[in-house]
Amino acid sequence: MSETKPSESPALSPVRIGYSTALICGASFFSYLDRAGLSILVEPIKADLALSDAQIGLLTGIAFSLTYALFGIPLARLTDTGNRTRLLAICLAIWSVATALAGTAANFLQLVLTRVFVGIGEAGGFPASNSLIGDLYAPEQRTRGMSWMQVSIAAGSWLGLIAVGLVAEAYSWRGAFIAMGIPGVLLALLIGFTMREPQRGRFTTADTVAAPPENWWLAIAAVLARRTVVHLLIGFAIVSFCGSGASAWLGAFFMRSHGLDVAGVGVLLGTAGGIGALVGAALGVAIGPTLSRRDRRWELWLPTIGFACLVPIYLFMFLVPSVQAATVALFLAVLIFNLTGGFVLSSLQSVLPPVIRGMGVAMLMLAVNLVGAGAGPLLVGMLSDYLAPTFGSDSLRYAMAAGISVMGWGVVHFWFSSRHYRDELIS
Repeated sequence: MSETKPSESPALSPVRIGYSTALICGASFFSYLDRAGLSILVEPIKADLALSDAQIGLLTGIAFSLTYALFGIPLARLTDTGNRTRLLAICLAIWSVATALAGTAANFLQLVLTRVFVGIGEAGGFPASNSLIGDLYAPEQRTRGMSWMQVSIAAGSWLGLIAVGLVAEAYSWRGAFIAMGIPGVLLALLIGFTMREPQRGRFTTADTVAAPPENWWLAIAAVLARRTVVHLLIGFAIVSFCGSGASAWLGAFFMRSHGLDVAGVGVLLGTAGGIGALVGAALGVAIGPTLSRRDRRWELWLPTIGFACLVPIYLFMFLVPSVQAATVALFLAVLIFNLTGGFVLSSLQSVLPPVIRGMGVAMLMLAVNLVGAGAGPLLVGMLSDYLAPTFGSDSLRYAMAAGISVMGWGVVHFWFSSRHYRDELIS
């Protein structure tokens, strides 16, 4: 790695960094509240609209992720060339309005269309958020900034489920969607009118400060030129395929295999999952800078170790007959996922120049959402339908176990990614 001086990095006040981080984390909270909220509303939606498990798989997976895939690259281009704060505000408003409108859907097609617009909004919001965090925090502190985002994701993904479950119980699944959408519109206005754009590439070495590639294809080629990123994309796509196939069906799993109702599932996932998520994300905030100062490769070593541990934990959760034991396994699985998330995102920022960071995040999320969130829930749903004549209500249990079994393949790619990481650091 060449010895070059960092580009000028004008100091930002701790207040500005904290305020900007809080707004970005708020957007992440509502993004993941929407995704997770849908997972515990699966059963009442299925009953109300008379849907099959395969249709639910399409709704929770490909309807969102295919749209995300189509819009992710062009919106990432705007992230790398335009005003990221304004883009985040607009995208947050789009997906929040679409979430609220889901509560008015009268049939499967209308509900799918709302998920399409949620996918459009989130395709631009997540790359913008990551790029902004990358310019707010110095490289050795970046895992902390990304882990704060993970805290908000954890809160949205798990703690918010308590409220969603209770609202759904009192006002139906339609009321829950409306309650999830309206606050996001208000936050979008706050971001658009009060958050200032940080200087792009504040901590990048001088030889990597350059104009953005001239078009999408050159930007994509520049991202894929880094072997660290190629293996990271493959590995995270596989891990996400397994994780999304599991998480999208968790609510239905605990209802069918353990006899819980929608409010009970909301409380279980919101407490066991929520505590595990917050503990994992908080550990990332606490230990990330220490591990990065010791060896930057921990940004990839930690996810490699964590994902390897997830396979037996998930299998135990799906197959154990005790709901208490399954809850403990859920706590551990969610803790590990949220501990590793900030490290994965930080590693991507560390090997990509600022003018293609948005594109890199978009490609990562493309892999995650198309292969992971798209195919994972759909294939689990189809396998559950296939196994239902033999296993009845437990067909979902065995379909989820089958899906999680291929996660080890992704772990291998994370290890390969760490082998190239040190040679490709740029900040």
